[in-house]
Formats: sequence, structure tokens, C-alpha cells
Amino acid sequence: MIEEKEWIESPEGWNELEDNDSEQEIEEECYGQDLFADKDSRLSYQFRVGDSNGSSLKTIQISGFELHSDETTKSTGVTLWEGSKPLAKYMMNHSKESIQGRKVLELGSGLGLCGIVAHHLGAKQVVLTDGDTNALRELRKNVEQNCGSTSTISCRQLFWGGEDSDSGQSKFLESFGTFDTIIASDVIYTPTSIDPLFDTIQWAMKEPGGHFLLSWFTRVNNITIEMILEAARKRNLEWTGSKEGIYIFTTCG
Repeated sequence: MIEEKEWIESPEGWNELEDNDSEQEIEEECYGQDLFADKDSRLSYQFRVGDSNGSSLKTIQISGFELHSDETTKSTGVTLWEGSKPLAKYMMNHSKESIQGRKVLELGSGLGLCGIVAHHLGAKQVVLTDGDTNALRELRKNVEQNCGSTSTISCRQLFWGGEDSDSGQSKFLESFGTFDTIIASDVIYTPTSIDPLFDTIQWAMKEPGGHFLLSWFTRVNNITIEMILEAARKRNLEWTGSKEGIYIFTTCG
């Protein structure tokens, strides 16, 4: 098993606002949580997986922590963020062209809702990834509970970045190769995270024919869609439009 690093993604790292923003404004804009909320506030959420024909395939149960909890203020990936459900629903509505029979990589999986949905929609292989140690712990529990023991879905620690970073690109590609579809929901919280995200997509996505599906509902730190589109263009990724709130990118050419 590949050795993993102890690493936590805390909301404190989101605070890249203007210097004149007060501490209170930063807290409200970044995560809108009560820092004195009850401890160990567990979350349990049921989601019905169905195909584009409306047929019910399975009901999955995601466990983690409430948004307004001490655990989430310390580790962002242990709750279910707003963008997860729209992306899961989009995949169900467009499973034939985006999921079925395809290798799927999820970046910033958190509790793993979208990756688990992709598995039950018939993906050939699903790899769910996160950098956060606490998120990975919750993620693996959810995958085991909803998917059992199978070689077609797995969880790995992955840090974003290109060849010159500590992302572990070469080892990851050696293990899994490139992917037909990459998915991510509510993973962009700071301007400095945009380039590493798209560097990762660039080396991990199959060319030609690869797709990147981005659900971006939690918006903080004055990040604009123009910043995201520019990062995509620099890496030869084309934004083909938005459907049901999901931004769709493909490889150019």
C-alpha cells in the first residue's frame, strides 16, 4: 500500500480575502459556521441512485459531519457540500455519455457521494481521491458501506499539482493510467488552488475524448468563472458549456 501523508485541509487556508476584510466577514464568507457548535455532530444522508430512464438502482447512505460542526471547521472534507448533489444528479441524467463504461476519477472526494454514484451507474473503474487525512477516513467508510469489497472502486490520497509538485503524479499514473471522466464538486476555495487543480486534470485526463465535470456552488474569496476558464484554456481544455449547473470541459482538438 502506498504510504500516505498526514495532512488536513482546514478552512483557515481559505482566507485569501482583501486585507481590509474583518475576521468576522472572513468567517461568514468562507464557511458560515458557528465555531461554538456542538461537537461530534454526525451527518447521515440518503441518496437514491437512478438512471436516466428514472429506474431506481440503489439507495446509498453517506455518513460524515454536519456543516456547522467543530469537525468541519477543522477539516473541510468531512461534510457534504452543496455542489455534491447537483453533480450526482447530473451524472444520473447523463450517465450514458459521461459515466457508463468509463474510467472515472473524482478529485476532492470528501465523503464520496459522487464517486459512489458513478460506481453504481456502471463506471468501468472509479478512483476517489482527497488529500485530507480525516476526509479519507470518512471516505473509505462510505465506500465500504455502499460498495462492499470490489476492485472497480478505490480510494487514494492525491495532492494536486503538475510534474514539479509533490502530487505523486508518476506513481498515480503508473497505478491507474489516465481517465475518461474527471469529476469534482465544490473544490475551489482559494485562487491559488485553481492552477494545481487544472494541472492535475491535464495529466490525469485521457486525450482525446476526456471530460471534466465541475460542480461549483460554494463560492468564496472573490473567485470568478473567468479565472477558472483561463486556467482551463492554458491547459488546452475547452469549456463546452453548462448543463444543470455543471461546467463541462473537454480536451481541445
